[in-house]
Amino acid sequence: MPARASASEQPEALAQSRVKAKQLMIDSLRSIQLQGLSPVNARLTFAGDLPVESFQCQLWEPARAVQELQPDDSVMMVKRFDNISSPDSVAVMSLKGQLLGYVPRRHIARFVNDTTCGHVYAVSQDAASLWRLTVACRPELPPLTVDTIPANLASYARIGEALNPDDWEAVQAVTLQQAGYRCRECGPVGQLQCRERWRFYEGYQVIKLMGFAAAHPQVCAVKHLDPCCLPSDPRRQHAVALLQHINEWCISETEDYLNYARSLVLQRGKEQWTFDLTWLTENGFAIPARLQSVCGPTIPANVEIRLQSKEVSERRSKFVKGGCCFQ
Repeated sequence: MPARASASEQPEALAQSRVKAKQLMIDSLRSIQLQGLSPVNARLTFAGDLPVESFQCQLWEPARAVQELQPDDSVMMVKRFDNISSPDSVAVMSLKGQLLGYVPRRHIARFVNDTTCGHVYAVSQDAASLWRLTVACRPELPPLTVDTIPANLASYARIGEALNPDDWEAVQAVTLQQAGYRCRECGPVGQLQCRERWRFYEGYQVIKLMGFAAAHPQVCAVKHLDPCCLPSDPRRQHAVALLQHINEWCISETEDYLNYARSLVLQRGKEQWTFDLTWLTENGFAIPARLQSVCGPTIPANVEIRLQSKEVSERRSKFVKGGCCFQ
């Protein structure tokens, strides 16, 4: 890892890095704006460049849930960090949150996102009357999801708003630069913001900041949506439309997902959750005073070591902040 710049060198190096990053962003945005791509159109282009893969699930009882599935029904693959015996496992779930089965271990490394959207390819019975479920998806394609933050942390979840302006500017500059000025969910779009990337550890009631991602403002609005808002809320109506198009869901499937997200928020709200914001300190930023009261124990090292060793394709991105390196 590159050595940190000295205190006297950091301001000048940081200023140069910001100027360069801003110029690159301006050049990139000019090129992108000429294309006139909306988030939906950009997503179609982005998704079309990634291969579709299929696999047969290891089914979970009861089989009735699988029997009721039809080809083209939407499902989601979710990493189960709460599975103590196998924290790298990937569950196959309906959009209502019902567990259907698991991704075979030999395919796990292909799933680079905590959640992946897919569709039922086939449901059948073999000669022994055992049910089989085949799912098709693009394992490398990030889905559009809602951040299901429990109530006690919801007002603290906009980390960028709590950072001092200089630190937030640095985070945004290097995040957008590392992303190639592409939205994580949609690809090449003209407008970009930064949003938090969270990982939820159910067994520990800890939400860990994994870094930040570049995202179109409409994507950020969906990520920050309160799933408990009323159906008549314009923000929810916007979220339904964008979730439907980005994830290739029908309206009823989108409503199923938002109802599941709401149930998660309510369930998590019954317990006291805390933040793990070690990403900030590891990258040279102080945890803001207003967030220190909602930070708790970090994820145990043995869990982190297992995840880092088993998630082969989940790499922490490197950023440059002046003469320093974000990990």
